[in-house]
Amino acid sequence: MIKIGKVIGDVIEAGGVKNVTNNYYDGRQPGDEGNGDMVVEADEEVPEPLRGEHAELLMESLVDAGMLDEGWQPRGLSGSEQALTARAVSERLGINDVWQVFGALWRVKPSTLRAYFNRALTQKKSLRFQDLLKETID
Repeated sequence: MIKIGKVIGDVIEAGGVKNVTNNYYDGRQPGDEGNGDMVVEADEEVPEPLRGEHAELLMESLVDAGMLDEGWQPRGLSGSEQALTARAVSERLGINDVWQVFGALWRVKPSTLRAYFNRALTQKKSLRFQDLLKETID
């Protein structure tokens, strides 16, 4: 019988160990993103580019639409949808370092968000989600 077990950082497969990148800064397990449990704690800061009235109104519109929870964490969004959301918000707020800002807010490696975005560009379903985003934040 082949046994497959998963540990942060490693995947044990038949015949040996294969290294897997842990894309989370705070010890969350893969799959925790988008479940609505993660909230920004009082001692955690919102990145500077997301402070201000315009940014707050924009993020709150995503909360009202059910895409983010009250702590501005993704709620039920795939990685590609998270990246598309980050990019859309950044375009409206004039944020140049989108992956660093949202990586810090969502505690995900910036390179992971960028990879999700690149993947989203190849998916047809991304067009529907981009239309929904446009309706939500415009």
